[in-house]
Amino acid sequence: MPSFKEQVLALYASLIGDIPTLLWGPPGTGKTATVTYISQKLGWHLEVLIGATRDRTDFGGFPRLTPEGVVLEPFPWLSRILQATREGRTALLFLDELTSTPEDVRPSLLRVINERLAGDIPIPARIVAAANPEEQAVGGLPLEAPIANRLLHLEWTLSPEEWARGMSEGWSSLYPPLPNPSALDQYLEEARSLVALYIRRNPAHAYNLPKGHEASRAWPSYRTWDMAARFLGTARALGLPEEVQTLGVVGAVGKSGYAFMSFLRDLDLPDPREVIKNPALVPSRDDRAFATLHSVVSTLAHEWTQENFYGTCRVLNYIAEGGRADIAAPAAGRLIRLYGEARKARKPTWGFPQEFIRTFQHLLESMAKAM
Repeated sequence: MPSFKEQVLALYASLIGDIPTLLWGPPGTGKTATVTYISQKLGWHLEVLIGATRDRTDFGGFPRLTPEGVVLEPFPWLSRILQATREGRTALLFLDELTSTPEDVRPSLLRVINERLAGDIPIPARIVAAANPEEQAVGGLPLEAPIANRLLHLEWTLSPEEWARGMSEGWSSLYPPLPNPSALDQYLEEARSLVALYIRRNPAHAYNLPKGHEASRAWPSYRTWDMAARFLGTARALGLPEEVQTLGVVGAVGKSGYAFMSFLRDLDLPDPREVIKNPALVPSRDDRAFATLHSVVSTLAHEWTQENFYGTCRVLNYIAEGGRADIAAPAAGRLIRLYGEARKARKPTWGFPQEFIRTFQHLLESMAKAM
């Protein structure tokens, strides 16, 4: 069972990654307290809505007649979020008691979670929800699969030992430091490449809508694999341990996440900075080589220097000339796109080596046509 601190870090990573998240747990285990703690620690505006006390009009807007026709005015909860955004503060919308939300309200709530719209008004807020298991909730109902599949699910527990420590040492002692992310875009790009590689190798895991009660929890779909990639990249950018990474990935795609994390451990990739210096370090196994090359290009994106640029070109050309051009081509395409973005941003750029041009001429020609 994960520790309370690991759960807190998993929630924190999902919020930093802007992934709508649902905390599952019995009453009185610190779900609301933790959301409040994180929002206060980060200086975010927290807006709490309790599903059981709302009806569908609360998520649609108040109709008002104007000379131009009927418009939907935002309800007070949304006005407060909009005001916080105007003040330059990040807003967090907390949907509490989700399983107690009446059935006729849930379609409107689905739009809030999926499209972040209340009526026609965008909701500039990150979203977290909490729910008691339906058998423990007042008027509890299982979540419909379309709602469940739009949320990352975290099981929330608090052990007697942790509770006792909070009582004796103060509740703040239960909360870990909240690190700042570094090179987030680089880690997100790497995570997307790893998820794509895994699904290529395991297409049966890409989409699997379960039946019955399991459909109200985490299950694999194209949407939730994207969530898993975002969580993994954010957690790695935050320097969080593998146990926390696993919590979020499994929370996105269900039990398939365990197989994915095992796949990552099996890859055992070399340090991309060392590979840039020595292309012979690229693994011989195709899946490991594919992931390593994307990691090399991601490193270049974060550390855009002449030495890394030419080193990356050399690595890709080495793999292509070794008879694995099909593995090198996707990473080469990313490198060429990075080059185009660097030119647009007026960063320093350098000429591609002649051997790289010969090997990847078709990709370079495609970039030239797009510019």
